[in-house]
Amino acid sequence: MKNISAKFKINALCYFIFLSFLLTGFIKNILLIFLIVFIHELGHVFFLKCFHYEIIKVELLPFGGVTKTDKLINSPIDKDILIYLGGIFFQILLAILFRFLYQNGWILENTYFLFQYYNKSIFFFNLLPIRPLDGAEILLLLFQKFIPFEKTLRISNQMSIVFLFLFVLYNIKSNLNQMIVISFLLYKIIDFVRKKEFLKNKFLLERFLYNIPYKKIEHTVITNPNLLKKETLHFFKKGEKYVHEKEILRQKFDNRTYF
Repeated sequence: MKNISAKFKINALCYFIFLSFLLTGFIKNILLIFLIVFIHELGHVFFLKCFHYEIIKVELLPFGGVTKTDKLINSPIDKDILIYLGGIFFQILLAILFRFLYQNGWILENTYFLFQYYNKSIFFFNLLPIRPLDGAEILLLLFQKFIPFEKTLRISNQMSIVFLFLFVLYNIKSNLNQMIVISFLLYKIIDFVRKKEFLKNKFLLERFLYNIPYKKIEHTVITNPNLLKKETLHFFKKGEKYVHEKEILRQKFDNRTYF
């Protein structure tokens, strides 16, 4: 975990939230929230390091965090699922630790129940099927086991829009913090929609440039790169024979049709 601390950055919005809590006398609340968020992101970092992925940056937000890495889109699905579950695992471990401290009288009852409230709130919030939350990313990865990558992007973006709308309805009488969360989620969804073509082409380009290990082989009659699935090597029918997917991708990228 050498040099990991240097990767952690605090978003400027955190200082605004911290100051607002400080001025209203809720310093314990904000400290507990940041502790939970930090431990949650540490869970992602732990599994990233276990799988030897390079961590670029971990940005802490008032309600969560964003971890950026150098891993490929075509990285193994099961490993990616464990990485996203890492934050949840570490929150469970933190809950066990706080329960131990409370039962042994090392923290006050008020502190323990306040921690429980925030830990459960952040836990279930991160399971919502709204990108970029862990729940949505895990669902996306499960879709990618069976559905073409390009289609999973469309499904996950549409799903995120629907569930964000429901989340807004549920929090119709939102306070400032909830409005910040909703605004952030809306911004990220719009960003994912705008980057859909970029992500699709990055996914295809990785398969063209690298020798990625695949778990299964699939023969496809229709010659369409959008039918490519993660962890599946495709052969497309061309005339009377099937050709390797790299031959189809070579035509796409050598002609620079993706620019």
